[in-house]
Amino acid sequence: MSQPVAVALLLLMLAHCLHGFHPDVAKGLISRLGRIDLSSEGHPGVANATVHWYSQLIDHFSWAPTPTGEQTFKQRYFVYDAHWKKSGPIFFYCGNEANVELYVNSTGLMWEHARDFGAALVFAEHRYFGESKPFGINMMQHLSYLSMEQALADYAVLIRDLKRSWGSEESAVIAFGGSYGGMLAAWLRMKYPSAVDGSIAASAPILSFQGLRNFTDGETYWQVVTRDATEQAGSAAGCSANVRRAWSELFALGQTARGRKQLEATFRLCDETPLRTSEDVLNLALMHLNAWDTMAMGNFPYPSNYLIFQQTEDPSVMMPAFPVRVACEHMVAAGSTTEGQLLSALRKASGVLYNASKQKTCYPLPIDPNFDGIWDYLWCTEMLPQETYYARDGERDMFWPYAMNMTSIREHCYSKYGVVPREGWIADEFGGAAGASNIVFSNGLYDPWSSGGVIRNISSTAVAVVIADGAHHSDLFFSNPGDPETVKRARLTELAHIREWVELKRAQLFV
Repeated sequence: MSQPVAVALLLLMLAHCLHGFHPDVAKGLISRLGRIDLSSEGHPGVANATVHWYSQLIDHFSWAPTPTGEQTFKQRYFVYDAHWKKSGPIFFYCGNEANVELYVNSTGLMWEHARDFGAALVFAEHRYFGESKPFGINMMQHLSYLSMEQALADYAVLIRDLKRSWGSEESAVIAFGGSYGGMLAAWLRMKYPSAVDGSIAASAPILSFQGLRNFTDGETYWQVVTRDATEQAGSAAGCSANVRRAWSELFALGQTARGRKQLEATFRLCDETPLRTSEDVLNLALMHLNAWDTMAMGNFPYPSNYLIFQQTEDPSVMMPAFPVRVACEHMVAAGSTTEGQLLSALRKASGVLYNASKQKTCYPLPIDPNFDGIWDYLWCTEMLPQETYYARDGERDMFWPYAMNMTSIREHCYSKYGVVPREGWIADEFGGAAGASNIVFSNGLYDPWSSGGVIRNISSTAVAVVIADGAHHSDLFFSNPGDPETVKRARLTELAHIREWVELKRAQLFV
């Protein structure tokens, strides 16, 4: 996500306005989502579960008082136990960087199989997200307690106390998670093996860290986005080439006042956000790069509101099935490559995301294209993956060149938070997937995060499930008539491993 000097660390933008997107809030590993209501789809979710609050330590690793003297915060979690009996398994969702209601309402793999396993469902919210806020309204003044390690400790402690309070310490616990939540599910099993007996880690880029052998600058992420826009992934021939051509035309026009006026008209920017500077032009380009990124993650084979409901607040507004393919149709339509029409085609392609409602008449230019809020802090400390910092070369990918610049990243992080990244820390802590056991790592090849995922078996108990037709953790969602066979088979593999882990736990009780 990095760019030229003044905005070298500019993040991708995704935000909201009524019935469409207002791209003025950045996004990262997944869209930073809040509340979600998928009830129109007829699935169980928050309405079927009970909400609970757990008094959680703010700092699991120090006995020193916090600056305010507060020692605990209220961590939110949801429970559904209609099919559970004492000693039955516990399916535990590791909440990611969003309001946990999103995952309660969308993690169909847990809901659809609770009855068969006699499982209780628990969805835990990640500290500093949703309504689980250490220090309350002063949370942003105390970010030093936000880390992956503190979150994992939260989950391990919560699991232990739930089992004790339920009188069911013999229950098997299976962790679930997608994206960052998938990373947490894997790491929870690796760091606290007594807390969970197995993990389903979907779309978890745990190999996307400096210090690991195969990670360099993240450019392979953008290669996957580009692949989605090729015939190989079902898109129209010539799409990726036309997208690649568009950027040079955009930046050339952006060099003059007259050209910037033309860009304002072509991209139908709202009057209140004109293009005045080269940074504004870069913002415009990033806004449209972001659209391809998001559509690649959400390249599901059926209409979906998973990545856009938080922005539209209308469950009837959907991205179409295979949104990248739909966007590509605009890029190769008759006349789209003639002079002056290529950028209009790019606007229409991005409109598959930004104008999913088909009601927008103009697009606001991002007015605060600065980093990703709290997630940016996690990048600036532990370098949790953020694609907008990753390199692009404009050859293997369909964007414009950008070199990942750690000097600029350190300067940004120190200026904003007073910290600099520990570049090799997570590689040192976990060694990628070294020592992993009882984990299924699933990755869809439409999903750009597969570039940093485990795609080969590590051992007989740490296995990779590669989903040729899968997008961002497609396998965790509710079953859909549009699911390809590869997604269906992935779920069957995951369920077989879950059953094995549950039976193994039961067998150990009699040893």
